[in-house]
Amino acid sequence: MKADAGTLQTLNRFSRSSKLLIGLPVLLVVAAAGAGAVLWANSATVSAAASYQTQYRKLTSAIAAARQQGFTAQELAPVVSQLGSVSAKGQPWFVPGRPAYFTGLASRSAQLQTELAALEERILAQERDQAEKEISAASAEIGMDQQVGADTPDVQSLQQQLSAATQLDHRATTLAEYRSALNQARAVDTSATSLYTLTQQQNQQIQQAATQLVAQAGGNLSAIQNAGNQAVFNGDNDASVAAYLNRPSNFAGYNPIMRAYSRLQHFQPMIGSSDVSQAALGTAGVQFYANQIHQALISNLPAKIIIVSFQAQHLWAYQNGQVVMQTPVTTGIRGAGSEGTDFGAMHVWSKYHPFKFISPWPPGNPLYYPPTTVQYATFFTPQVNGEAIHDASWEPDSDLGPGSQYTAGLQSHGCIHVPLSIAAWVYNWAPLGMPVVVYPGDGSSVANQLSQVTTNAQGIPESAP
Repeated sequence: MKADAGTLQTLNRFSRSSKLLIGLPVLLVVAAAGAGAVLWANSATVSAAASYQTQYRKLTSAIAAARQQGFTAQELAPVVSQLGSVSAKGQPWFVPGRPAYFTGLASRSAQLQTELAALEERILAQERDQAEKEISAASAEIGMDQQVGADTPDVQSLQQQLSAATQLDHRATTLAEYRSALNQARAVDTSATSLYTLTQQQNQQIQQAATQLVAQAGGNLSAIQNAGNQAVFNGDNDASVAAYLNRPSNFAGYNPIMRAYSRLQHFQPMIGSSDVSQAALGTAGVQFYANQIHQALISNLPAKIIIVSFQAQHLWAYQNGQVVMQTPVTTGIRGAGSEGTDFGAMHVWSKYHPFKFISPWPPGNPLYYPPTTVQYATFFTPQVNGEAIHDASWEPDSDLGPGSQYTAGLQSHGCIHVPLSIAAWVYNWAPLGMPVVVYPGDGSSVANQLSQVTTNAQGIPESAP
């Protein structure tokens, strides 16, 4: 029996509805599964991203620490240049692919940390080795300086600087510390090399001068030695004046003078050699450095200064490095008591025209003298009745000069006698505060002449009458 048309339509509608009812659960299941996958991917992404951020921060912190330790941008470039490859600028659009993406970045960040540590260790080792090599090179160069007779203060200074660099190298742990030690040692090496070159040049000049000395003296050993001893005498005296001036305050020419003085002392023993060539070398050496000492002293003197040599009983007035006046004098001689002319770097305290001296010793005392008036008195000690450069009508000008300080009746109790015209000149020329140096001038060593100073650092006599 055949179904009618209406029945067929009803059956078709039922069939379609049944299919829809059956497909709906499937779609729901699929949707639920997809949502679960997305949730899982998001959770995994957060975890992987956090791990990456941790590793990335460690890497950037390690790079920053390396920079603080002294690693340069160029040295860190192999690692820093790859930072872009581990920065999450564009993550995948496909959510499930993101966890693997961040995991890869974290792994790369950790790998770069390892590479950075290896890079730092390699560079550190290189700098450590280089510092040790430079220290050895500097030490060898200082040894060469000593061999050619470089002046002792310079060599000692270089040795001290190298010792500081060596100590820094031994306790160094960071790149900056090793580099500091390296740079210090390199500076010492450079200075030592320059010192060697300069000393060698001077040695060659001295050797040429020695050859000329032998020729000029006709091989006369005594004449050569006398010339050398005179140069030592002059060098000792000039260096002593510088040392006196350096007591109250730093004297600008003191350091170069002492370096030249050290070299003078290096050549001095050679003068006494019985070998003409050796004695000539010593003489040429001391003449060379005595001249350096003198030039350094003159070029650094104050604008105005008076220098008095006890040995020579002579006074020189310098203005702008030129002798503008000089004269023989009579000073006092220091005995068992406090009387006598003081040695030291003093200065003009006061000036009087005229001035009456009153004896601080009572009548009957061997040192007593009656009230005495002088026309011009320029005091270089602070005592009112102290030491001054003044005229002395009771002493003929012809008696002034070497030996007069030992002549009874002529020697002073501390003042410096000069001719009347000179006393007036000093009075008008010397300003208050102008330096006045009175020193032994006996040609002995600087140390010995310094030991005879009788004033304090301010130029005031240690004991006054």
